[in-house]
Amino acid sequence: MIEVVDVSKVYGPTPEEQVVALQGVSLSIKQGEFVSLIGASGCGKTTLLKILDGLIRPSQGRVEIDGNLVTGPGPDRAVVFQDFALMPWANVIENVAFGLSVRGVPKRERMDISAEHIAQVGLVGFETKNPGQLSGGMQQRVGLARALAVKPQILLMDEPFGSLDAQTRHLMQEDLLGMLEEENLTVVFVTHDMDEAVYLSDRVAIMSPRPGRVVEVLDVDLPESGSAEGRRSPEFLELTNYIWEKLRDAVRQQEEMSA
Repeated sequence: MIEVVDVSKVYGPTPEEQVVALQGVSLSIKQGEFVSLIGASGCGKTTLLKILDGLIRPSQGRVEIDGNLVTGPGPDRAVVFQDFALMPWANVIENVAFGLSVRGVPKRERMDISAEHIAQVGLVGFETKNPGQLSGGMQQRVGLARALAVKPQILLMDEPFGSLDAQTRHLMQEDLLGMLEEENLTVVFVTHDMDEAVYLSDRVAIMSPRPGRVVEVLDVDLPESGSAEGRRSPEFLELTNYIWEKLRDAVRQQEEMSA
């Protein structure tokens, strides 16, 4: 269980230069749940994800995981980034094994674990290729394999498919759901794409423009959820349209208040 309690984050050394990125964010995420954070650019989605990982500390409030206060990164969490964050000089299996190496796993064991997860993401035969020899979708598969290899309880994903073309993005979404069927992971997924959020998630948390707040949390309970058929259902379209209207109205309201 992840508990986000009244979290705010302020950047800037002086009051005149301060930027309030998050304000009073509270959110509960159950074990094994897939929750997407969606909102306009700059609303603090990535900041919240970094606070969940322990990479930055909140200015106010707290995050607890299973009752334990988050004060820094931990072995129970792994992050998948939008920009892949692979080591360009290392090959696929070395990139996947990196987190295991940092945790002191013996070489033979980490190679075996890495090979297992390379197979899981469909990259058998590419173990000795460097990232520059792979497509964007393949590089993101390497990043996902690296995250899964350390056996996290919580997977934090920061717009992982945002830089991919539409076809590759849809394929990665389908593959991600397939992989998660084998893992009992809690997933927090940052996206700006309504379709993606509804397709992947158990719940969608809609965030306001900066300062970011959770304005509504929607349950995604749709027929044939997570399937191509479900994506074409009237209920799916109705929910994505509702999210779009909430985001649009929030942005317009902020613009009127700033005018």
